[in-house]
Amino acid sequence: MADTNRAALSGIAYDIAKKVDKNRDPEAEAKAVAWMTEVLGKAPPAGTYEDSLKNGAYLCELINAIAPNSVKKIHQKGQAFTVMQNIEAFQKALVAYGVPAEDLFQTVDLWEKRNIPAVTKTIYALSRTAEKQGWSGPKLQLDQHLVKDF
Repeated sequence: MADTNRAALSGIAYDIAKKVDKNRDPEAEAKAVAWMTEVLGKAPPAGTYEDSLKNGAYLCELINAIAPNSVKKIHQKGQAFTVMQNIEAFQKALVAYGVPAEDLFQTVDLWEKRNIPAVTKTIYALSRTAEKQGWSGPKLQLDQHLVKDF
């Protein structure tokens, strides 16, 4: 919820951020990580769930594993703007692949850690779309008791 580079949230912004944090589902996040690890054959970079995905490189590798060459250039390091391009490239690749736009998180949701549940929702949407597209790789199933309104 808090980002050390920004002023502390207050008022309605604080209330919204608190509500978003309550929607985080560690079990759904763990299943998403396990699925991505199985698809890619490697775990995400070390760190918290959101930190390991923050630069977008792992997500770009994920869509490339499902739909080869979806993201042509992946920045492993660089300035904030450069690595944020990974997130945007991932999002564009998902739309091109057929993931509904309403299932996509916004760049700031991940980069500024504003809405991590939306990131998880996008990963699940990618898995569903891949299955519909006939992809024969691992499947990510969300248990009904884990379904939350992101």
